[in-house]
Amino acid sequence: ILAIAATVLTLLCLEAAGRWALPSPPPRADGLVADTELGWALPANTTMSWRGTPARINTLGLRGAEPKSQPKLAQVLIVGDSSVFGDGVNDKDTMSAQLSKRLGAGFEVQNGGVPGYTCPQTRTLFDRVRTRFVPDTLVVYNMHSDYRRAGPDDRVIIRSQLGWFGNTGIGQLIAAGKLWVRIVKERPNLDVQAYQTCLASLAEDHLLRGNEIVFVVPITDVDFPDSPLFGLPDPSPPGLRLSDYRDAMRAAARTTGSATVDGPAVALAAKLDGATALLDEVHPSPAGHRVLADAIAEAIQGTR
Repeated sequence: ILAIAATVLTLLCLEAAGRWALPSPPPRADGLVADTELGWALPANTTMSWRGTPARINTLGLRGAEPKSQPKLAQVLIVGDSSVFGDGVNDKDTMSAQLSKRLGAGFEVQNGGVPGYTCPQTRTLFDRVRTRFVPDTLVVYNMHSDYRRAGPDDRVIIRSQLGWFGNTGIGQLIAAGKLWVRIVKERPNLDVQAYQTCLASLAEDHLLRGNEIVFVVPITDVDFPDSPLFGLPDPSPPGLRLSDYRDAMRAAARTTGSATVDGPAVALAAKLDGATALLDEVHPSPAGHRVLADAIAEAIQGTR
């Protein structure tokens, strides 16, 4: 009994210490709203300004038009981070908006991209969204936020990977410790094996419901000849290279029998270079969104 009481007392002390030493993050100043499970989310049913560009957020909490009440439409959801959300582009130029135009009247496309989201956050968001919008096809573009090296502001990402436990005082202590280790060891937000597992589980769950998955390998500046790093070997150790994450996405696609769109190959085939395909190192330009949307449309139509 004394041992049990001591254990309970220790846990209570850790819980109190975690809540006192690591309070919840302050309200965001970038227009995103705090979310106890996801860390942050888009502000539903409003028009926000994201880095100087207006972005209409619908009642689903997704960027773009309101969902339609037409059950005969084939529904498509694109998920990912700020590259899918449309960092720096207008509503009409996002991947989802251009895909909707490309697919035509028989389809409805929703934009599930949220700036900064890793695969586990996307999976949680998808579970929420499909209670009101059930896609026949899920398009997955997650990579850059998973692959990015963890920084001091990423504790909320680690917390989101712990589920409900991340909101406890003990969970916050564990998240802080995990983040410290990742920063010291220069690790990414999500290790490559965990990334592949997350992608595969996201796909398998959706496929079991009789639906389809399309994985899209994201584009980045090093894919284009006008980059000074084009063709050079990645100096990062194995497991931390961009190519490792791309291989992990392709492996998840193979193991689940899902379609894959090679974003870099698509952009190069369309005669785009880094200056025309991207606004910066990773975020597609309107032209980049367009060629990716065209390739996704072909993949969707090829699976039907």
